[in-house]
Amino acid sequence: MGSSVIDVAIIGAGPYGLSLGAHLKERGVPFRIFGQPMQAWREMPRGMYLKSLGFATNVYTPDRRLGFVAYCKERALESNEPCAIADFARYGIWVQEWLLPELEKVNVTSVSRSGDEFELTLADGRTLHAKRVVLAVGTTHFARMPNELAALPRELASHTSQHRCYDAFAGRDVCVVGAGQSAFEAARLLVEAGARPHLLVRDSKIGFSEKMRSHRSWWERIRRPQSGLGPGLKNWILENFPLLLHFVPDRWRLPFVKSHLGPHGAWWLRDRIEGKVPVLTNCTIIEARPSAGRLALQVRTEDGGQRSLICDHAIAGTGYEVDVDKLDFIDPVLRRSILRLDRGPALDFRFQSSVPGLYFIGLASSLSFGPLFRFVAGAAYTSRALGRELCRRSRARASPVTPRPVAEGVGVTR
Repeated sequence: MGSSVIDVAIIGAGPYGLSLGAHLKERGVPFRIFGQPMQAWREMPRGMYLKSLGFATNVYTPDRRLGFVAYCKERALESNEPCAIADFARYGIWVQEWLLPELEKVNVTSVSRSGDEFELTLADGRTLHAKRVVLAVGTTHFARMPNELAALPRELASHTSQHRCYDAFAGRDVCVVGAGQSAFEAARLLVEAGARPHLLVRDSKIGFSEKMRSHRSWWERIRRPQSGLGPGLKNWILENFPLLLHFVPDRWRLPFVKSHLGPHGAWWLRDRIEGKVPVLTNCTIIEARPSAGRLALQVRTEDGGQRSLICDHAIAGTGYEVDVDKLDFIDPVLRRSILRLDRGPALDFRFQSSVPGLYFIGLASSLSFGPLFRFVAGAAYTSRALGRELCRRSRARASPVTPRPVAEGVGVTR
């Protein structure tokens, strides 16, 4: 293919993809980036807010001068918390238009292996080849639907990621499953739309974060240092030593990744949920079936008994779960060749999978690196580290001097 082969192809134009693109451009690495800018963020329902703090939610550029806080302050927008998701989406597009106008607003529909290269098919029918591919696909592909609801038709059950507006549920009974931010936001927006939501929660209670105080004593700052993940020593370590968990054995890291910073709502949702939305705790769905045009749920309660609930619709606010097999645009043969960690890709410390030249960043990398990478804040380290790595590989290819042989899959031991 000669010079027509792309050096690096980035698939995805959210915070991780845009941050990496900015770093590659700064380093002079040839690349092309594909996708609709900030698509998942733009498609979230109007009126939703970031759970994270403004300073920890950026497109991370090399010089850090195009930060979200500065963008908000210049426009008299909330720059700390709660920040509107719509504002963050507009900010991301602003950064993209300023730094990466070359972004190609077309989706990649297929990725396959072609010899030592990758073949990409675009939605407009074009076919391209790339030496290296970075998947920055965000969360959308990984929506977790409870098994009991997964087989139901869309008119009876859906995931929060499938909704841009809740107005169609006005006057209807809706069971919202989950105890985290997305479930609480869905319940709040359903109330505002005139629906009658009920929260179904497995745990014995629901929880909310504390509002960050502007003034803290020196002892509080030492005991619970602030970080992009919120206050606490563990969070501070995760942000400041992002590679640490990668070298922890899988049997210890995986449970921590899945449990740390578990389901809870942001502090500003407490007054919108408590006393306004009925909450059924210690509740597990054991069966869901259509019933006379409505939805019949059979749930197990705290005492081990069962209870029947009838509603018009169930919405799963049950988060996201990394699963390579849900990336159906990857050729099945290529998917099968990716070593797994649980159901996610097993990555070396450079974000490379067991397939040489194929990288995963963002949520898809969290099982190998830790809970930091479930959040936008993880893009800061990812874009710097992977930017350096791809620059090194690009220069090694361009150099007339034959480099010392290094195995492409170094670091993948699982």
